[in-house]
Amino acid sequence: MTPQTTSTRPSRQLLLPLLLLLVAVLVAPLAFASPASAVASTGLGTGYIWRGDGVSYLGTYLLADGRKAFCLEAGKTSPVGNEYDTATGADVFPISSEDHARLAYIARTWAGTDDQDTAAAGQLAVWSITGLAGQTARYYAGRANERWPIVLEKMQQMLDESTREASTSVSASLAVDLQPDGTGTLRTDVVVDRVTGGPTVLEPTFAGAVSLTGAVFTDGTAASSARNGETMSFRATGDLPEMTVGVESRFDDLPYGRVMTVGSSAAGSQMILFSGGASVTATGTASASALSPLPFRPRVSTVTSDTVAEQGAVLTDQLTLAVEPGDGLLSEWGRIVVDGGWAPIPVTVRSRLLGPFSERPVEAADWPADAPVVCDVEVRVVEGPGTYTTPGCELPGGGWYTWVESIDPADTSVEDGRDRLRGWKSPFGTATETTVLPWSPRIDTAIVGASVVEPGACVSDALLVSGWNTEVEEVVVDTLLIGPFAELPAEGTELGDVDGLERDGLVAGRVSTTVNGDGLVETACLPVAEVGDYAFVYTSEGTPAGTEGHQVVPAFADTRVHDTESFRVEAPVDTPVETEAPAVPVALAFTGTDLGGLALGISLAGGLLIAGGIAGHVVRRRRHAASGRSAELGPDVAVDLP
Repeated sequence: MTPQTTSTRPSRQLLLPLLLLLVAVLVAPLAFASPASAVASTGLGTGYIWRGDGVSYLGTYLLADGRKAFCLEAGKTSPVGNEYDTATGADVFPISSEDHARLAYIARTWAGTDDQDTAAAGQLAVWSITGLAGQTARYYAGRANERWPIVLEKMQQMLDESTREASTSVSASLAVDLQPDGTGTLRTDVVVDRVTGGPTVLEPTFAGAVSLTGAVFTDGTAASSARNGETMSFRATGDLPEMTVGVESRFDDLPYGRVMTVGSSAAGSQMILFSGGASVTATGTASASALSPLPFRPRVSTVTSDTVAEQGAVLTDQLTLAVEPGDGLLSEWGRIVVDGGWAPIPVTVRSRLLGPFSERPVEAADWPADAPVVCDVEVRVVEGPGTYTTPGCELPGGGWYTWVESIDPADTSVEDGRDRLRGWKSPFGTATETTVLPWSPRIDTAIVGASVVEPGACVSDALLVSGWNTEVEEVVVDTLLIGPFAELPAEGTELGDVDGLERDGLVAGRVSTTVNGDGLVETACLPVAEVGDYAFVYTSEGTPAGTEGHQVVPAFADTRVHDTESFRVEAPVDTPVETEAPAVPVALAFTGTDLGGLALGISLAGGLLIAGGIAGHVVRRRRHAASGRSAELGPDVAVDLP
């Protein structure tokens, strides 16, 4: 561009610029064939040509894509007719960030103008920032002819405004307030970092978009339009113990920041500053977390330590704690704040071992109110879901046992989260909670007939069976007649194992009786030939062992001497013999007679023992050796209890 002169006649020096301008106009149509990454300057835009030479120009230039541009390098040749490669960014021209921001502001605000004064002042403002090539602003303002004072004044206004309003960056900020009840508010702001004044929160001006995760707005949606500076309400969603609400805001096409588009030409002409600057997008993210107010319900899966136990066994229960799902409930274990962090809500699992039962428990939702209780134990759970083991309970004797469990919120303090804990109770009699300690039935025996008989008599034994295991079809009981003894061994004397008695020739007879339930049954009678004292004993092998080696009814026996289960054989004398009492029928029907009155049971079963009419008839109750339960009935008499 030529300097200003006072000549009124075109000189030869002016012809060359005019020719160049003509060539540029002729070449302009070819600019549309430029690659997409490049754009050509097609001619003058809005501004003034100095009338002094008819060539010197102050204003914007036209580009082939319809945009306008200011020149960035005073003193260099005109961009008209040259092809330009473009670059857009926050540091695309070698000046300070603040000046870069002012140029971006000028480009956005005034480069696209159609007003000559504005275009000329804008170009002059740009050169004032990038350099005047050794001249003054007044020198270049002269190209506006008589409008130069106006242009010069307007230039200064632009410089002042760009210094005041230009910004190096723009961002979106978010503030999220999440309340303990799950409600909350958010506010999104646009923050401009101005060249003068630093970060500034803008008044509500721009429309943007806000989206939520883990929450919804009052209309039930998770996305909404929003203006900067607007406060919006939301409600947290989800069933996790920790509420986490994420917010993202986005504002597009913001006229802030120092991003601008420049062009450079291989021809070495001036770099140019494109109109419009470059709009930017500001985004912001934020999140807030809090404990969920939703309650949770624990669930306990339980497995007893033994399904089949032995005498003296100590039983425990394995507890696996998880969370019971449901509407309005957490899907994970609830939490509380502890020492600035989060910890599981503590619970207490109360376990009760019920039994013994004579039959396998039947699963039911409710626990039987009158069920016998072996023990009550508890486990304090402070680490949330997992597997735990109860303290042990020793089984008192044979029978069926089952664990039941419960969780009561009352066992958790208010400070530890009682209000967000729901109770739980297990069913009764579940298979995984049931244990059997094999047991033998209780057998109470009584001699049938007189306590003194003659040789050749046939004596039988009555068996009263109770405490029967309903899972057993039948058990064979062997009744042995031991004797004769010159004198009956003392009460309670253990006669030893059957094999030894047989070797000693003391087994006078044996009879097998099949029993298949509670009731009264009489053995076949055994004849006695020799004089002396005799006693009945019994043994049983129980039931056959199952696949795991367990017997439902273990072997049992009673081979002790009991005076009331004994009788004597004496030779007849010449004196009259007392009339023998009628014999009890060999096979009596089961009666289910109560254990508290065996003699009465036998009398009711057969009507055979008439009080005062049968001298010497003895009824005895006793316990078998395999039982662990008994109650004293007299000085030498004991029976098993269920």
